[in-house]
Amino acid sequence: MATQVLSRLSFNGDVRPGRTIEARWLCNHPMETGFRVDDAGQRIPRHIITQVQCRLNGTLILQATPGTGWSSPAYLAFSLVVPAQGGSVEVSWLDDHGVQGQVTQNLVLAP
Repeated sequence: MATQVLSRLSFNGDVRPGRTIEARWLCNHPMETGFRVDDAGQRIPRHIITQVQCRLNGTLILQATPGTGWSSPAYLAFSLVVPAQGGSVEVSWLDDHGVQGQVTQNLVLAP
């Protein structure tokens, strides 16, 4: 059974229609580059996130192919404009072992 990779999505800023906020995604993925060796001198196999997609109310707003440049935990911050009706932000990812994950967070409008 595969271990579940935990991830979290949060927002920074005043969540009001028309305002720009920062979305922050954090994923507890091992992000092994394949270049390190263990104590026995054996190469640690590569295990990285290869694709990230961010959607606002179902519309793709960001797509990334990060490669080996990210460390663990994987972190991505991006800006977005809050729609008038609010909605939700979804971040989905896929790694080179076929493991995938997804996290969704609602945009709760400030009064």
